[in-house]
Amino acid sequence: CRGSMSRFPLLLFAASLLAAGDALLLAPGRSVAARPAAPRALATAAEKEGEEEGEDRLGAGGRGGHAVRNMPELSEEEKAVQAAVMEHQRGAARLTMAEDARSLVAYSSGYAVLSTLSSQVDGYPNGALVGFAPDASGLPVFVFSAMSSHTKDLSKVGGQAALTVTAKGFEGAADGRVTLIGDVERVGKEQVEKEGLKELYRERHPNAFWVDFGDFTFYRLASLKAVNFVGGFARAAAPSPDEYLSAEVDPIQAFAAPVMGHMNDDHAESTVAMVMHYVGLPDVEAAQLVALDRLGFMVQVTRQGQTFKLRLPFPRAAADRKDVKSLIVEMTQAAYKDESVQAHLAALAKPEESAAAAGA
Repeated sequence: CRGSMSRFPLLLFAASLLAAGDALLLAPGRSVAARPAAPRALATAAEKEGEEEGEDRLGAGGRGGHAVRNMPELSEEEKAVQAAVMEHQRGAARLTMAEDARSLVAYSSGYAVLSTLSSQVDGYPNGALVGFAPDASGLPVFVFSAMSSHTKDLSKVGGQAALTVTAKGFEGAADGRVTLIGDVERVGKEQVEKEGLKELYRERHPNAFWVDFGDFTFYRLASLKAVNFVGGFARAAAPSPDEYLSAEVDPIQAFAAPVMGHMNDDHAESTVAMVMHYVGLPDVEAAQLVALDRLGFMVQVTRQGQTFKLRLPFPRAAADRKDVKSLIVEMTQAAYKDESVQAHLAALAKPEESAAAAGA
């Protein structure tokens, strides 16, 4: 990992951490150093001076966060730019961790890993990929076969379990996941009918014909004990069960994919303009929307050959799809009035025009 980190300018690497929501790494006066300080009795004046300099560099392992060695020196102008970007990211509006967790579960694929206490090997866990449907409170409802190992675990050992749900399209550690820990209980037939659990499950899994089979039984996470949420690199929290259960599902994420696809395919230049104007980051080469909620975007930015994510908030919260479109148009128009943005976009277009002319 050290080799890949070395390609990030020091402060912009720290900004990418902040964009992921890690207040600890960039909080003034806080330190997560990668190496211990030299013993006081042996520290020379030069060592002390070096330590003080490190403390004053955001992201250097002093006040700024993790130490990253062999980083190139930045100009004073670039330091100022990246410090301004980090300041912007600190104040950028985001969903709460509980809202993020609820929304991830709501918009997931409907499949997750259920961990139970094994009935085969005493004292060891068992894991199984299972289908689920979240109820109105965000707790999962299951339909299990009597033959499944996890069903036997629940009936023979106990209902203590954990469900790990990944974000739709999950590919790796940079993507979100939520673990719900609690007690899974069997649901009686009368309760299934009363609460419409068959319909709830079929809404998420339309082809789940087995819900009518006699050897399949409904279960649910009836008691939530803990929530662990990881929203990506350096964005993690443990919302309380009450915070999770009371959080609202973000309505904008329901149509985020087509909106982002349209912007990325047809209006990528507008995203570059918005990032430059609103975040204050010059010389942006490319920008792709990777997440959208009612408070704004997450944008994957390419600059000086490096790629990182930044938060691009809306001027106000979006109420619906029409409102999202209006906000994007409003922000784009404002960005295009910025003379520095105009000049940069014109410079980016010149190589493309030259390449097109050469091809002709």
